Amino acid sequence: MSHKRLLQQYSRLHKHYAGQDAAASLQQLADLLCCTRRHMRNLLAQMQELGWLDWQASAGRGKRSALRFLREADELQRLQAAQLLEQGRVEQAVALLGDDPQQLAPVLLSRLGRRWSADRQVLGVPYYRPLPTLHPGAPLRRSERHLVGQIFNGLTRLNEEKGEIEGDLAHHWEQHSEREWHFHLRPRVRWHDGRELSLDDIAATVDRLRAQPLFAHLRGTRRLSPLSIALELDEADPWLPWLLADPAALILPADHASRPDFDSRPVGTGPYRVAANDARRLSLAAFDDYFGYRALLDQVDIWMMPQLGDQLSLKAGGACGLTVEINPLPVEEQTEMALETGVYYLLCDGRADGMRNDAVRQWLAQTLTPLAIMQRTPPETRQYWVAAAGLLPRWHHVQPQPVPSEPPIQQLRLAYYEQHPEYRQIADAIGQCLAERGIALQCVELSYRDWELGRANADLWLGTVNFNSGVNYAVPAWLLGTPLLRRCLETALPLDDWQRGWRGGAQTAAGLAAQTARTHWMLPLFHNWLRLKGPGQIQDFRLNSLGWFDFKSAWLRPEDG
Repeated sequence: MSHKRLLQQYSRLHKHYAGQDAAASLQQLADLLCCTRRHMRNLLAQMQELGWLDWQASAGRGKRSALRFLREADELQRLQAAQLLEQGRVEQAVALLGDDPQQLAPVLLSRLGRRWSADRQVLGVPYYRPLPTLHPGAPLRRSERHLVGQIFNGLTRLNEEKGEIEGDLAHHWEQHSEREWHFHLRPRVRWHDGRELSLDDIAATVDRLRAQPLFAHLRGTRRLSPLSIALELDEADPWLPWLLADPAALILPADHASRPDFDSRPVGTGPYRVAANDARRLSLAAFDDYFGYRALLDQVDIWMMPQLGDQLSLKAGGACGLTVEINPLPVEEQTEMALETGVYYLLCDGRADGMRNDAVRQWLAQTLTPLAIMQRTPPETRQYWVAAAGLLPRWHHVQPQPVPSEPPIQQLRLAYYEQHPEYRQIADAIGQCLAERGIALQCVELSYRDWELGRANADLWLGTVNFNSGVNYAVPAWLLGTPLLRRCLETALPLDDWQRGWRGGAQTAAGLAAQTARTHWMLPLFHNWLRLKGPGQIQDFRLNSLGWFDFKSAWLRPEDG
């Protein structure tokens, strides 16, 4: 009999007798489990051998024997569920526990933090939502942007510590002319499925990118040699090496569109491959054939625990993923904090009639100030916020202005994306500010894809953005390349002229941000403190601009080390 079936039979016995010692005949137990006396005797022998119960049989047919339960049925279920999780059989473990949060909590908690499994370094991380889309070509939230960087590579990459662009799939490159760049690729780079990277994969990625505003000037590619490729442009772009390090420019297999489940189980060339990805767990396994230094952590398991916030001791910010907390158990821990290079913001939609009125936007900027909103949010939520005066903490683009008369509007519509608990609290605070002026706020919650593509009839859009260390590239790229911003602002601001000016050196990141904020199309709200917590044994554990850490560089020091 399978271990699972035996445990089910034990649970029936345990439940019938409420876990208490009992006197029962073999026939009574057989009747309870609907089996023969002989089979019942075998079941009792197996359960006794496993240490689950003690059975002292009395001689003679019909005699009542002593039955003593030694283990709680729930405890045994959790142990078996843990064994199933160890084997990667997540759905079976969840089914065994009946999807009960009270049962799942201790089992999943046991998988968190650092541990060794068959001489492999495994790190378990709790997270509050599933991660079904890991496709670099799709709209990506902050955590997904980090994860695709662990799975894929670009021609170039950003070294955050140095704030410089360095080689990735391309080990060298040079600007051949004003509108042509040459890239020289590393040899024998392999995809996670074993196939070698080819120039066709590079060319197909460039063709795909041309549909996006920032990449529309990529004319195409030309083969120079088996490991060298020319990238031709329609206009000069000194920011090209930075552009090719963007998450959107990560190289995909040429045939990725025909691969089933590529969004959730993509195939890349990066230091980690996707071993599993479902509603309960994203498992990343180190890729042994990675062309760079092999990752030190053998496996990173991200466990989806949306209903276990209290048991994980996560604060309100942590429930939104602003805290990445590796091990919530009471052990030696290390914590890193940094004020994000980014901002929570409100975006006025130029497609809405009311927002095209300068006086309306100015009135909103004076009414929906960061402090006014923060004062109306719970203290445990706002404790990690700093009022913003610009897109970055050091920028001051919001200037005091006379308070205009109240605009003739009675209702506003606010859009934000789902699975971000802080947004509901911020929206409630905005609603209170407006209600005090007699204006009703209607909220609409969208999928992240619909939000980033601006697919709603809204006056205001609530969002957040994080920039990396290369802000002179990252800020203009976000302002000029994000579909939501382009659709909301392209009728109001000269975005195409700004883009040409930025590439030509006439526009700067700070200047573009200032023009957007001072015309009140963008209302900066607050900057957030990013937090990263982990057990003391994790080494090279450094907070990055996305609130995570580089998986391949971290490692586990022995507890007695």
